[in-house]
Amino acid sequence: MSVRTAFAVALKLLRAKRDLTQQELSKKVDQSHVSRIENEKTSPSLDAIIELADALEISPVALMALVCGAQDELSAGDVLKIAEKDLKSLALLKVLIPLEIEQTPHPRVTAATQARKTVQALKEQGFSRAEVARKLGMAKTTVQRHWHRSE
Repeated sequence: MSVRTAFAVALKLLRAKRDLTQQELSKKVDQSHVSRIENEKTSPSLDAIIELADALEISPVALMALVCGAQDELSAGDVLKIAEKDLKSLALLKVLIPLEIEQTPHPRVTAATQARKTVQALKEQGFSRAEVARKLGMAKTTVQRHWHRSE
């Protein structure tokens, strides 16, 4: 079964369980959009899935468990068990995900920063540019570039 069909089936089932019409459900999502979803003419966006779940008074995860279950011919409970197993295997089941992922600098940036610090330290010790270049095995132009940077 396609995801579009599975979503249509799950949405109709939930609407029936809540005894809601498409019009009543459309307080959050446009009624014509609900109709197109239920008639398999379109797929909902992530925002629409969250809004539909809110209107149906269930979590978006529960809605998607029904959709995935319908698609794979599994119960929502089985889908959630699989999801739990997947998250455990990734050590993410009980982890709060940060809103921003820490960006690590590119290895070349890290290497250049270290080279600059090393050049500056040797400069402070009184070495000449030529001596620093020989000592570090760097091109004189590279040493010169780091020589004048103080950051």
